[in-house]
Amino acid sequence: MKHLLRTALLAAVFMLPQMTIAQENVRYREIRPEQFTPAQKEFAAALQKPPRNGNLNTGPFRVYFRSPEFGRHALGMSDYLRWGTSLEPRLIELTILISARHWSSSYIWRAHYPAAIKGGLDPAIPAAMAAGRRPTSMKPDETAIYDLLTQMYRDKKVSDAAFNAAVARYGEKGVTDIIGLASYYGITAMALIAADTPTAPGDEPKLQAVAEIFPR
Repeated sequence: MKHLLRTALLAAVFMLPQMTIAQENVRYREIRPEQFTPAQKEFAAALQKPPRNGNLNTGPFRVYFRSPEFGRHALGMSDYLRWGTSLEPRLIELTILISARHWSSSYIWRAHYPAAIKGGLDPAIPAAMAAGRRPTSMKPDETAIYDLLTQMYRDKKVSDAAFNAAVARYGEKGVTDIIGLASYYGITAMALIAADTPTAPGDEPKLQAVAEIFPR
């Protein structure tokens, strides 16, 4: 009996941080289903369809839910950019991590780091990015994305060399999709900032404060 009680107490202790994370947000409180507007009902139904199977009260969705018309378009954009382009998962997740690093969004970083590693991204790459350093182990296709986006974020312009390398590798459509994907996660990061969303602890390399987002 004591063993069972101890096990139950330990389980409660390990669950507590997750429960605290879920309950901490006070800027966008949960809306009960009976309070949904017709547009919110449509958004909730769209969010819960595969492959997303999302939760209205997690991440940016609690913010999107306040403007469900915008939210439905955001979901469509996200679905296309994550699952509808010709980019392989490793490159999609690299793009998302670059955006997360730019915004210092530990929530997005935490959420997408496992998918990046599972997709084949060398762990040394996000480790260097987390510390504010340029990775040294990137493949040519990764370097093309990294240079394109980091120059945009850091310099507010893109060199001919970086632009031409990205177009040569991905074509004009692919470059547009890469820009769209990074930009969409900028919207996500801003929603998370607005909601003051906390991040659950994980084993990913933690984002360090840096004077400039990516060194030259």
